[in-house]
Amino acid sequence: MGNVVITGSASGIGLAAKEKLESQGDRVIGIDIRDADIIADLSTPEGRQHAIDQALAMTGSEIDGLVLSAGLSGMNTPGDMTISVNYFGTVDLFDALRPAMEGRPNPCVVCLVSTSSRFVEFDDPMIDALFEGDEAKCRAMINTMDKGAGYRYAKHALARLIRHRASEWAPQGVRITACVPGMTDTPMVDSLKEDPELGPLLESMTSPMGRNGTPEEMAGVIAFLLSDAASFINGTMIWVDGGQDARDNPDVF
Repeated sequence: MGNVVITGSASGIGLAAKEKLESQGDRVIGIDIRDADIIADLSTPEGRQHAIDQALAMTGSEIDGLVLSAGLSGMNTPGDMTISVNYFGTVDLFDALRPAMEGRPNPCVVCLVSTSSRFVEFDDPMIDALFEGDEAKCRAMINTMDKGAGYRYAKHALARLIRHRASEWAPQGVRITACVPGMTDTPMVDSLKEDPELGPLLESMTSPMGRNGTPEEMAGVIAFLLSDAASFINGTMIWVDGGQDARDNPDVF
C-alpha cells in the first residue's frame, strides 16, 4: 500500500486511475476543481499552492506515486487557462512534491502527455518561453495563437521537460514517466465531438485497431508505471494509442 496523489481525479483517465489504484490497496488522494479530496483550481498559482500544501499535509509528506492527469482540451477553453492548467499546473506540482517522494521504496511520477505533442516545432519561441517559466508571458503569447494551441504546446513542452527531469531526479531515486493516450473515450473528448468543425475530424481519427481507447486501459498502464515491475523505467513515454503513432510515423521512434 502506498500514498498516491492524482490530479484530475473527478473524471476521465484520472478517475479511472484512482479507482484502479484503490482496488490494488493504495491510498489515493484526489485533486480536482470539484468532487475530490482536495478542491483546487490548478489554473492559478494560488490554487496550485493550496493543492501542494494539502497533499503534503494529507500524506504526511510521504508520497509514493504522483499522477498528473488534470487538463483542459483547449478547444472550448481559453488558451491562457489551458496553458496554465496543462503545463504550469503539472510542472509546479511535480517539482514541489518531489522532495516528499525522495527516500520512498519506488517513487514515481506519471504525467499525461498527448499524441498532439508531435505537432510542434522543437525550436518554437513558445516552447522557449515555457521552459523559462514565465507564466504571464506564456499566457499572453498563447492568446495570439489558434484555438487548441495551448493544448499541444503544453503537452510538447511537458514531454521534453520529463526527459530532462528523468536524469536530474534519478540520483534521488525518483522516476518520472509519461502515458501518451491516443483518442480515448472520456468526457473531454465527448465534449469535443459536439464541435461542428472538430467533431467530424475526431471521428476520422480512428486507431489501426478500429476503436478508441478507454480510461480503464490508460489506468492499467499508469498502474504499471507506478508498480515495482516498472522500477527501471524512467524518462519513458508509453504510447497507448492503438498503433496510431506507428501508423503515422513508422520510421520515427
